[in-house]
Amino acid sequence: MNTVPKIGLSKLAALRGRERMFHVAWGAARWLTLAAVVIAVSTFIDWRIDKYRETPFALRLLLTAAQAVGLGIAGWFWLVKPWARGPSIVRLARRVEEQIPEFGHRLVTSIQLSEKRAKIGGMSPELIERVSRESEAIADKHSFTQFADKDRLQRAAITVLAPLALTGLLVFLYGPTLFGVLLKRQLLASAEIPRFNQLENITPELWPAGDEVTVEYIVSGKIEETDVGRLRVKPDDLPADDYKLAFARRLDDNRTVFAFKVPHSSIDFEHRAWVGDGRTRTASRVRFEPRPVITRTDAWVQLPRFLGNKPDGKPYETYQAQGEITGLANQVARVKIGVQKPISEAKVVLISRSADGTAEVDKATHPMTPGAEEESPTGEKSYPAETTFDLTPDLIGYRVIVRDRNGFENAVPPRRGIQISADDPPTVRLLPERYGEFGTKASDEDIIEGLPVPLGGQIPIAYTCRSPQGVMRAQLRYRVNEKGPWIPLPLTPVQADEKTGPFDPNRGAFVNTQFGQQVEFHMAPSADRESAPDFLTGGGRFDFQIAELTKVTDEGTPAKLEIGDRVEFYVEVFDRNPTPNRKPGRSETRMKEVLTAAEVLARLDQTRQAEGKIRDLEKRQRDVFTRPKD
Repeated sequence: MNTVPKIGLSKLAALRGRERMFHVAWGAARWLTLAAVVIAVSTFIDWRIDKYRETPFALRLLLTAAQAVGLGIAGWFWLVKPWARGPSIVRLARRVEEQIPEFGHRLVTSIQLSEKRAKIGGMSPELIERVSRESEAIADKHSFTQFADKDRLQRAAITVLAPLALTGLLVFLYGPTLFGVLLKRQLLASAEIPRFNQLENITPELWPAGDEVTVEYIVSGKIEETDVGRLRVKPDDLPADDYKLAFARRLDDNRTVFAFKVPHSSIDFEHRAWVGDGRTRTASRVRFEPRPVITRTDAWVQLPRFLGNKPDGKPYETYQAQGEITGLANQVARVKIGVQKPISEAKVVLISRSADGTAEVDKATHPMTPGAEEESPTGEKSYPAETTFDLTPDLIGYRVIVRDRNGFENAVPPRRGIQISADDPPTVRLLPERYGEFGTKASDEDIIEGLPVPLGGQIPIAYTCRSPQGVMRAQLRYRVNEKGPWIPLPLTPVQADEKTGPFDPNRGAFVNTQFGQQVEFHMAPSADRESAPDFLTGGGRFDFQIAELTKVTDEGTPAKLEIGDRVEFYVEVFDRNPTPNRKPGRSETRMKEVLTAAEVLARLDQTRQAEGKIRDLEKRQRDVFTRPKD
C-alpha cells in the first residue's frame, strides 16, 4: 500500500485555502473596478442623453442588461471559478520545495506516489515508505501558509482603490443626490434626474388658425436674463425647426418666463424647450382652430309702435340692405347675423363720435341671442344670433363681435354704418286744379292751372300727403291779402266705402268721387297689411268756398271780399307721432285773385285758346318727325 503523507497534505490544504482567498481578493478588486467603470459609463450615457431628451427605456434596459452580463461573466472568471477550483496541490508542493530545499523532491514525490492512479510497478515499497516518512518529518517542522502568493493580495489592495476613487469622483461630479438617482435608474427605477432648472409649459394648447403663437415656459431655479434657451418646433408632417428662447419676464426670484413667437401658421405642431440645464420631459402640442367668421349681416328698422302692429302682433319692419341702417332717432333696429360655426357669445358694439368729432368711440354694447342652427339653400350650415337696440341721434355705426366655444373672437369684426334720418314732417303736395260740371267724374281735360276765382265762388283744392310716421290730421290755412293773418280750417276725415271705391292719390279723391263731392281728408289704409301699416299716405279734394270770407281793412275793421283781393292758402298735415309740439308738413302756397265772373270766363277762354295752340303745335311737330308710310 501507498503511504499517504497526511501532514504534508494537511499543510498544503491550508496553503491552498489561503491561496484561494488571495485569488478571490484579487478577482474581487478587479470586478469592483470593472463595475465602477461600467456604472460610470452607463450613468454618463443616461445623464448625457437625458439632458436633451428623455432616455429611451429600451436603451436603459439595454445598458442594465449589458452591465449584468458583463459583470456576471467577470464574476464567473474572477470570483466563482478561482474559488471553486483553487490552485493545484502538486503546484503548491513544488513552490514549498523551492522555499524549503531540505525536501529535495520528497514532498512532490510522496504526494504523486500516494495517488491511486500512481504507477509504482517495479518500485520498492520500502523506498516509497522511506520517502514518505522523510517528507512527513520535514513537513512537520515547517508552516506552508507563509509561502502563499502575497503579490495578489497586494495588487488587490492597490486595485480596490480604483473603484473607490472612481466612485468618489462620480459622487463629486454628479453630487450625492444626482448620483443616487442615476444608480436607481440603472436598476430601471422611474426616478427623474434632478436639475437646477425645471421647465413648465404654460402655452395654451388651442390657438386661432393663422395667428402668431407665443410659446412660453416658466423656468424655475437660478437663471440670468441674458441666458438663451432653445425651442424646437415640429409641425405635423414637416421637418423640425429650432428657435431661440429669450427672457420675457420675471415672475419672482425663482421663476422666470422665457418665450418665443412662432410665425403665423395653421398647421398643428409639437414643441420642446431647453433652458439652462433644464428641459421638458415630453413634447407639448399646439392645435389650431378656425376663428368664427360672420358670413352674413342683415338688419331691419322697426316702425314706431304708434303705427300699429302686423296682424300677428309683431312690429312692422323695413329691411336694410347689407346691414347698413337708416332710420329715425328713437326707432328700434334689429340686427341678425350668421356665423359658420357654433358660438358661445355675440354682441353688437354701437359707435358714436367723440366729443370733439375727430374720432369714433364705443358707446354701448348689446348682447345678441344665439339661435338654432340654420341651413342655407346651398346646404351650408349657419349659426344665427340677433339683437335689437334703440337708434339715437349720436350713432354713426356698429360692429359685431362673436366668440366661439373656445373663446376665439372673429379677427375682423364687420362694421356697418348707421345714418339717422332727419325727422322731417309729412310731405304735402298740391295737385293740379280741376274744373268740371257737378256730378261728373274728373278727367285730364278738366285740369286748368292758374285760373282766378270769381267773387263769391269757390277754389278747387286737391292734395296728397305722405309720411313714414303716418298721417293723422290735416287743415287748410288761408289769408286774404298779404296783411291778413293765417287762419286754420280743420279738414274733416272721410272714410272709404264700397260706393266710393279706393283712394286715387293722383286725384286726391276716391275713384268714384264726382265733382261737388267733398273729400276733405282721407287716411289711406295699407294695400298689404302684412308688409306695411295703415295711414302712411293720404290726401283730399274739396271746394274752398270764399263767399263768407272777410278781410281786414286798412282801418283794422273786417269787411267782405272785393274785386281785386287775393286769397292765399296751403295745406298742413300732421303725422301720428304722439310727441308734443310736432311740426306739421305743409304744401306750397297758392294765391288766387278775386275777379268778376265775366273776367274769370275771359281768362278761361284765353287759357283754352292757349292750350289749343299748344296742342296744334305739338301735332305739327309730331307730323314733322313722323316718317310717312310707303
